[in-house]
Amino acid sequence: MDYQQVAYLFAMAAGLVSSGAIGSLWALATDEAPNFRRLEDDDLYTPMRIVALVFSGPTTLIVESFWYLIDKPWLGIVMLLLGLVWSFIQGVFIMSQIFGVT
Repeated sequence: MDYQQVAYLFAMAAGLVSSGAIGSLWALATDEAPNFRRLEDDDLYTPMRIVALVFSGPTTLIVESFWYLIDKPWLGIVMLLLGLVWSFIQGVFIMSQIFGVT
């Protein structure tokens, strides 16, 4: 395995871990799991819910994709790939901006 592949895998893992941690903290604080369907609700938590969904989006998208893999496989695969790409981008951002890895 090449070192670049390890770096890609590490970036994706960092994005998934941070996404899951933020989603778990949101669920612990508000007693609701982060979900895209909850954006339709207008209440006091909506601005914070948007921020939490942006940062916990990869994990939320991947979990939702597992339900669609059974019923609509093509949509599930697209959602899974989008979640992995989103987690990679989030991991690259975390590693470059927070830890200074270039």
